[in-house]
Amino acid sequence: MDPDDRRDALIEVFVRLAHREGRNPTTSEIAQEAGVAEGTIFRVFPTKEVLEQEAVQAAFCPAPVRRRIAAIDPEGSLRDRLVDFTRIMQMRFTEVFGLMGALGLTQPPNRGPHQACYDAGRHLRGHADEEEHVAAHQPLLEAIHELLVHDEDHLVVPGADVVHRIRLLTFSGSHPGIADGKTLTPEEIVDTVLFGLVRRTPDGGTT
Repeated sequence: MDPDDRRDALIEVFVRLAHREGRNPTTSEIAQEAGVAEGTIFRVFPTKEVLEQEAVQAAFCPAPVRRRIAAIDPEGSLRDRLVDFTRIMQMRFTEVFGLMGALGLTQPPNRGPHQACYDAGRHLRGHADEEEHVAAHQPLLEAIHELLVHDEDHLVVPGADVVHRIRLLTFSGSHPGIADGKTLTPEEIVDTVLFGLVRRTPDGGTT
């Protein structure tokens, strides 16, 4: 295995162990999980800290999320498309919450725009930089907007506002601590935003 492939494999193992164990894995555990000698880690990463930094950048890279969103069936109903989108975002938030808790992070890392990662559809090591954080989200937001671009006439708020509200509810409704252990399903989140929770009468009024 060449050094780049070895780095990618060890990064994947680090993230998997952090999620599974709920803490920062040791180099011994990483080596055992990867099926290599512990010294192999230090032949491709100068320190354990560098491995951790690389793993965090990979885990927070938005490119794979954008790829999954772009693959949502554009012919599905608005509700179906939003449920698929919410399911992707809920999985993403759950992964992020778990990794941050395992590593004791209080906020996501500055990941830069990752434009090369977006182009490749996957994380590419060494392509994060220090540009404005908003740039990292723009290609992702554009992919999300494509879900709603042909439904704007059926919405009482701009499509971007619908997505914003779903993202907020997905964030809070997917965090066990915030949701008091009663996390919401993607269907519950979307139906709350699209249809609300008040029973309506045939004439459009509320009961």
